[in-house]
Amino acid sequence: MNTGISLVLESDMGINYAGLVYRELRDGAGPSRFDFSAYWRDDNENPALAAFLNLLSERYPSPPLGR
Repeated sequence: MNTGISLVLESDMGINYAGLVYRELRDGAGPSRFDFSAYWRDDNENPALAAFLNLLSERYPSPPLGR
């Protein structure tokens, strides 16, 4: 059928391919938000992913517990 669907981050939307169409995820109230999380094992010492997770925690801090 040569069709498909995928969820992509807004930062990936600059990529253009023939036949590729981006659509905003919406519900009856408007744009939808998609939350996600990441986990890093304490015993994994890969500096690249550790730096990436640090960047995420600085840019998108977790809400306080109990909210």
